[in-house]
Amino acid sequence: MVGGMSEPADFPRLLGDLLTIGIVASVDLAAEEAVVEIGEISLPGIKWATARAGAARIWCPPAVGEQVLVASPEGDLEGGLIVASLSYERFPSPAGDASTVVAFEDGTTISYDPGAAELTAIVAGGTARISAPAGITLVGPLKVEGDVAIAGKLDATGDVVGAGKSLKDHKHLGVTAGQALSGPPQ
Repeated sequence: MVGGMSEPADFPRLLGDLLTIGIVASVDLAAEEAVVEIGEISLPGIKWATARAGAARIWCPPAVGEQVLVASPEGDLEGGLIVASLSYERFPSPAGDASTVVAFEDGTTISYDPGAAELTAIVAGGTARISAPAGITLVGPLKVEGDVAIAGKLDATGDVVGAGKSLKDHKHLGVTAGQALSGPPQ
């Protein structure tokens, strides 16, 4: 008995109809709806929930083949809503530790490992762009592996060293007064 009332004979079935697992068959990005297949049943026009939809918004539509949890108020599958995704063989979890990982279809990942206190972003075969008209500040040592192209002025408050030669403190040999050129920096 629940709350003094007798339990209906089909209560477990009714409860089971509230949450159902299905597979996304197609996605209509413009309508923000998906077709979800639950066994032999195909549910068209199912909306999906998002993590945020207010002043901060997140757009992350489901993918075809994604396993999803559908909530059906009052057991009405046609009025269902995709409320979550579930990892499975086709789309396994991108990590098996305490890391937080966002993995994209092309192999690009953004991850944070709390044990190592390390944030990593790997763009698979593409480019990364940060646009901040008011400026970008990096705090800490910076290491660049690869060429650097600067379309503008480079200001340094400290010394600039290239191939072991100090721009500020290097010396020139073979200097003579007049029109002669000095030797290379030492």
